[in-house]
Amino acid sequence: MSTRTHSAVAITSKGHLEAIQLATQKPGPGEVLVKVAYSAIVPPDVYMTDLGLGMNEGDYPLPLGIGVSGLVVEIGEGVQRLHKGDRICAFTLKNPKSKGLQEYAVLLQTTCAKIPDSLALEAAVTIPDNFVTSYFTLFDHLKLPPPKFPVTSPPPEADKPILIYGGGATSGQYAIQLLKYAGYTNVITTASSHHHSYLQSLGAKHAIDYRDPGMVETIVRATGGKLEYVMDCVSAEETLKRIAHVVSPQATVAMLLPIKAGDSLVADNLWMELPADRSPFEKTVKVIGVRTFLYQQNEYLKEKLMPEILPQLLEDGIITPNRVRLFDQGTLLERAQAALQLVRSGKVSGEKVVVKVE
Repeated sequence: MSTRTHSAVAITSKGHLEAIQLATQKPGPGEVLVKVAYSAIVPPDVYMTDLGLGMNEGDYPLPLGIGVSGLVVEIGEGVQRLHKGDRICAFTLKNPKSKGLQEYAVLLQTTCAKIPDSLALEAAVTIPDNFVTSYFTLFDHLKLPPPKFPVTSPPPEADKPILIYGGGATSGQYAIQLLKYAGYTNVITTASSHHHSYLQSLGAKHAIDYRDPGMVETIVRATGGKLEYVMDCVSAEETLKRIAHVVSPQATVAMLLPIKAGDSLVADNLWMELPADRSPFEKTVKVIGVRTFLYQQNEYLKEKLMPEILPQLLEDGIITPNRVRLFDQGTLLERAQAALQLVRSGKVSGEKVVVKVE
């Protein structure tokens, strides 16, 4: 039994966030102990805190923070890819000992990516959850051919139109970059107009203002009415209705769960499945909900995505991290509360909300 403890910010019951002390655990087989420098706060942190989404009574206390960046300070048995002193970023899944808003986190080596010295830790923490989500959505759920690394030739149907709805969202930014690197040349995205030039620099061919009354017609013209692949980074009722107007009857639409009532990333009414009576799609359209926490059920992604693919993309300068909204003032609890409130407000646009932990 460990006698060492460290500080954490955790949900202690529905609606309650507290600063607590947790036992500092030693890494087990296949695990590493990381001194956390930064963590990221995302909408699921709000859903779990305010609504208890996905939480059972026995899950408390649960630290917040879906992403981690920091320094490896100890390695467990069988760990070969990582070493003490390595700088890493990681996707934390849902295990309390792995979450980000605590001074030390125990992480599976398969969720960690070694980062180059040139990449700042506060930038690196923006990457893991949305990189994994985007790759998992595009090359697992939408069944696009996974790129071979390094990419030396374009994929089949490289000019087929692919819609990233909500490209200004941090997940959308990584999806656009991955599609460009994989060789896809006809990526269409929707976003606020002030994001358009940036998203086009990442690889979007067309950037369309989602507020434009003519948005649907513009997408139809850009895709020739043959849109078969959609990644919805907002996944709200209203976004799905718009998407239903532009997809072909044989399309596949991947929604990043949960589905929200209304037209925003943050809502009080959430669904983990699209209710049949609320679906705007024809029955022939394949609609898939993306649960990123399950990505390690894909053995290839478990062994390759974070340990090998992401480090190579970072080393080669292929992936550009999200812009950072940093919270580094006050106590750790005060930083976490302020970050959570910003995400809760729905006023985050094109940035990743990052909390300094160390």
